[in-house]
Amino acid sequence: MMQLRTATLASGVMMAASIPMNAVNFEGGLRLVVLGNPASLKPQELLLDTGSSTLAFCDSSLAKTLTAAKTEYLSCNKYGSGNEGYWGPFYKGSVELGTDVSLEESYYSIMQQEVSMPCGQGLQGIFGVAFKQLDQAADHPGPLNWPAGGVGTCPAPSTTLVGPLMHYLKQDTPQGRLGIYWSGQLGASQGDLFVGPTAVSNSHYKQGPALQAQLGETGYYDITIQQFSFGGQQYPVSCSQFSPCLMDTGTPIMMVPMEVYQKMAGGEAGSLSVQMAGPSDTSVSLEFDAATLVRLNYVAPYQSGEPYILGLPLWATYYTVFNVAKQTVDFVKHSSEELQALNDYKNTQATVVV
Repeated sequence: MMQLRTATLASGVMMAASIPMNAVNFEGGLRLVVLGNPASLKPQELLLDTGSSTLAFCDSSLAKTLTAAKTEYLSCNKYGSGNEGYWGPFYKGSVELGTDVSLEESYYSIMQQEVSMPCGQGLQGIFGVAFKQLDQAADHPGPLNWPAGGVGTCPAPSTTLVGPLMHYLKQDTPQGRLGIYWSGQLGASQGDLFVGPTAVSNSHYKQGPALQAQLGETGYYDITIQQFSFGGQQYPVSCSQFSPCLMDTGTPIMMVPMEVYQKMAGGEAGSLSVQMAGPSDTSVSLEFDAATLVRLNYVAPYQSGEPYILGLPLWATYYTVFNVAKQTVDFVKHSSEELQALNDYKNTQATVVV
């Protein structure tokens, strides 16, 4: 099930039916990683990140063999409260993903300076798959002068460059679809990345009814959470431009209202329901087992002023398919056997959130 397969589109373009992903522990939380590399170079383990549109490699020494591919554009990104980030030149060329996919004429960056990026402990960069957001690029052929060990300023962006995977989807599939599957387990080949039509023709999608929600306009995988429900009570949520609600594979926990978290952490069992806006003024609700989320340290209390994030634990219960053109996301609940395996799984490497 986890091995790479290929399929031919009507246009004659060869593409992968599934690209295996590993689930690793990084800084106390689980992450999904995919192998990627500039053509002919050694594969790198990259964090799959729906919260970013950048493909960036950590190893600055890669630049020595790619001088001909270097552009005059610079990638400079800051994250969190602005105390994390990196800068590095953009390169243009072929990028290999997995073992059978080649993303031709793609833009990617090589970090020359980074602070708190997924570099080390087995991770070697970011593979951002934000479906609409364009990577901001500055026409800046020279280096930046960031302080040692700290984040400095970024030059004003002068152009936008489409991230490699989105360029691939939009070029080769009119309805660019991206499917993300994770078994909920730690280890090699515990996930699959599906691109194009295969996202809706695989066994994960076909095993049950698909629940559909809307995606927003900010460029990331943003959704409109209307309310959480737990223990017979409802907890309304307000999502906005300044306080968005996001799905992010790069975040190892799900955020819930403080009162809900306190009840769950206090041992109250039951189903946690997350209601989101669906198409045409409808709503859709996802259901999670509260005891499992707490036992695996997959849940955290929402902090005022931060976005509501449904992180990687979302994928431990649901297979998701993002439709780039229609701005929708489909959720298909895992099989009873997969959910039982999740219930039996003991995540001893995750960090307890207090």
